Amino acid sequence: MPAFLKKHHIGLHAGLHRFDFAITLMIISVLATLLLYSVNRIQSNIEKMTHEAELNNIRLAIAESWVHKHATHESVNVKNLVNTNPMRFINELPSNYIGEKSAKPVDLYGIWYFDTFRKQLVYVYSDATEVRYALTNTAMRQSTSLLSAGGLDLAPVE
Repeated sequence: MPAFLKKHHIGLHAGLHRFDFAITLMIISVLATLLLYSVNRIQSNIEKMTHEAELNNIRLAIAESWVHKHATHESVNVKNLVNTNPMRFINELPSNYIGEKSAKPVDLYGIWYFDTFRKQLVYVYSDATEVRYALTNTAMRQSTSLLSAGGLDLAPVE
């Protein structure tokens, strides 16, 4: 083969390798993006499930407190408990409960706190969105959670 054709053939061959490499990098990039998206979605779902489990534990503690007071014949005025901090009913507070606050804590995520201004229990997700709950009288509500007891429920605030 003549020398000028060999050089052209080698340059063409090297160009094909670069093209294959670029395509391979694009495929790896797309797959890595899909993997990271899936991991993020899984983490979000785990956080939501953990939040729901903690919420149900809080509701269960409220019901348990009500049953205990009823069994020991202690009087409970439901109207006085409405909009109070439901964490007062719990013997073991969640490890991510940071207490009563008058303003939203800055740069803290995956936490519970009681907003003393609005009288609501707040959960702050890792993406900074929050969900709020208030201790309510079930007589005033159309629907309640399955764990409500004694006229009290921890209801979502809309």
